[in-house]
Amino acid sequence: SLRGLKAIGLKPSGRLVINRFRGALFLSPSGHELVVEGSRELACVVDRHELDQALAQQAESSGAEIWLGRKVLRAQQGPSGVVAGGAWGSVRAEVLVVAEGFRSRLVKQLGLTTIDWRYVLPASQVELEAPGRLHEDFVELHFTPELAPGLFAWVIPLDGRRARVGLACRKADPRRRLRAFVKRRFGIRIKKAPYSGSVLTCGPIPKTHVGRALVVGDAAGQAKPTTGGGVVLGCLCAMEAGRVAAEALASGEVAEGGLKAYERAWRELLGREFKAMRLLRRALDVLPPRALDLAFKLASDMGLGQELPRVVDMDFQSSFLLSLPRLLISGLLNLGRRGH
Repeated sequence: SLRGLKAIGLKPSGRLVINRFRGALFLSPSGHELVVEGSRELACVVDRHELDQALAQQAESSGAEIWLGRKVLRAQQGPSGVVAGGAWGSVRAEVLVVAEGFRSRLVKQLGLTTIDWRYVLPASQVELEAPGRLHEDFVELHFTPELAPGLFAWVIPLDGRRARVGLACRKADPRRRLRAFVKRRFGIRIKKAPYSGSVLTCGPIPKTHVGRALVVGDAAGQAKPTTGGGVVLGCLCAMEAGRVAAEALASGEVAEGGLKAYERAWRELLGREFKAMRLLRRALDVLPPRALDLAFKLASDMGLGQELPRVVDMDFQSSFLLSLPRLLISGLLNLGRRGH
């Protein structure tokens, strides 16, 4: 979201932002459409290379030194520090922050519980041209269990002609499912090989620190269980990790458990959010297609598409559960007015 980028210290402008959105189209299994539309722009799609560059510049301006081409394959803790290394050699440090992504090689070496792999979904995405078939300032989310069980398919317009189209699914080949979705949605065939990746819907690991090591981002499962998005929440947690590590080093309390404050800090900030989003994801996982159809139709009939942007935050989604009674009452009143 635009608000989320600002929260991690980035200005949503210039080459960083490719397109902006003021709403989303949610489509049920049988095609019921829920239009969620804000009165202003709410979200954006970013250039990932520019995002990485912006974050790197932030780090360097704060005193970090970035080494490229040195993949860390092993980490070992000792009484006086941590040794991290790979084919290039090794380095000793007082504190190690593990941001290795979801594969969790180092997390396992440190003796921590890794992410729940049952909720790591294979995903596939392609950039295609579909002029005249896109809603330029609306993202599309297609809840189609036969094509994307466990998540959804998405269409993210880059402009009026191009879009990133993808899906994630459980126990299936996402590339084959993506080709079927593109054929259904746009009536065209994919001309180039889709990009493959993974989407995390598991939520955080039980413990994100041990001794002199902290775990952040996808390695810690700090991605939204509802959508798999992890940039904003992962960065917020990483900011807490950096703050706690700096304070522990300055006070000389690293060896005395000074890094435990990281666990408390990020869970106080986002623990409720992750629990709420995991609850929503598990509920969506077990809802049959007919129930999804009914929920989308009722939400549309009740006019909730205009209410949601006012009370729900894209990154802090517990606001949806907290606002649900109010939304239902408002929706029922809207239905009553239409009936008269």
